[in-house]
Amino acid sequence: MISIDLSGGLVLVTGGAGSIGRAIATQAAQAGASIAVCDTNVEEVEAVAAQIRTNGAVAKSFDMDVTDPVMVKQVIDSAVKELGPLRGLVTAAGVLRTGPLSSQSHEDWKRVMAVNVDGTLHAVQAAIPHLESTHGSIVTLGSVSAFIGSADGGAYTTSKGAVLSLSYAAAGELAPRGIRVNNVAPGWVDGGFTHQALAASDNPEHLRKRASSLHPLGRMASPRDVANAVIWLLSNQAAFITGSMLLVDGGFMIQHNS
Repeated sequence: MISIDLSGGLVLVTGGAGSIGRAIATQAAQAGASIAVCDTNVEEVEAVAAQIRTNGAVAKSFDMDVTDPVMVKQVIDSAVKELGPLRGLVTAAGVLRTGPLSSQSHEDWKRVMAVNVDGTLHAVQAAIPHLESTHGSIVTLGSVSAFIGSADGGAYTTSKGAVLSLSYAAAGELAPRGIRVNNVAPGWVDGGFTHQALAASDNPEHLRKRASSLHPLGRMASPRDVANAVIWLLSNQAAFITGSMLLVDGGFMIQHNS
């Protein structure tokens, strides 16, 4: 049996306090990487790092606001200095602001773009010189939302479409420098934004059943499902894959492509 081996290098995860970021950091550590877990939620991100250390791996938490390019560079440089050469970057930081485009507030729109799009760019830019020396890999977090319309998700949809295009652009530009760039696009995930929606819903059980029914496999993704795809793309098992978008959607997009 061939197992994924990320030992001998650092994997840095933005949005590491979220359900998907936490799962990615945890599984990268299980594959042997040292982990830099980054987020603005200092308490939660330290809890993630502490749990990884409890399980015998190397991890440190970092306060990182991805909208601040100077801070992002400083954190990535510090993480490499403290934890070793950067092998992988995962951009899992993201925010969701809902509302129809006709009444979308300028502040909410700017916030979604600043975190989801600009934040991805800042992390990629800061990581390039480190990843070039290791021939490392970048995985950006997208969404099936990039391909579909919705009544109140225009800002998020736009941001994820931009992240995908940014990933394609980076893959083409960075391939000659030995850096692979890929995008993972989940469907509904049983965590994070979905849990926020469930908490705000008048009928959470109905919403959960509806979300599950949107996927032909009959359930939402778990954060671990998404992390499995990310870890594989970071690994040498995906050494000849760059500029790809991997759907982790339980068949969601089958219904939109037919």
